[in-house]
Amino acid sequence: MRASSVLFILFAILPSTTSAQTQPKSHAVRPEIELNISSGVAEKLLIHKAELQCPKIAMPPRITGTVVVAFTLDRGGNVRNPTVISGPALLRKPVLDAVRQYKYKPYLLNGKAVEVETTVSVAVDTARDCPNW
Repeated sequence: MRASSVLFILFAILPSTTSAQTQPKSHAVRPEIELNISSGVAEKLLIHKAELQCPKIAMPPRITGTVVVAFTLDRGGNVRNPTVISGPALLRKPVLDAVRQYKYKPYLLNGKAVEVETTVSVAVDTARDCPNW
């Protein structure tokens, strides 16, 4: 009986001790909240869309495809850290160069400009977008 009483006391004490150790301290610094917005929401904020600069290299006469680029939209509406997610290899660099020049209205949360993550899909048809290619 004595051993079972000791075990009962240990099990009764352990859960409260463990939960006290794992709860966050009230003075801990809370990290910046990262928000993701849809490409549709980002498109409504777009105020300047840069033209695709077609490279002057020998290419097949017609390449089409959609290049998806993920990036951070900073508090000033600037594109930061753009990264190609998918798309035809020959179109990635020209699209990435164009997206770097895009300008957006700042995304507002409770009236305050915040940094957000988003994507943009750029459809390219070289016959239309690069007639001299």
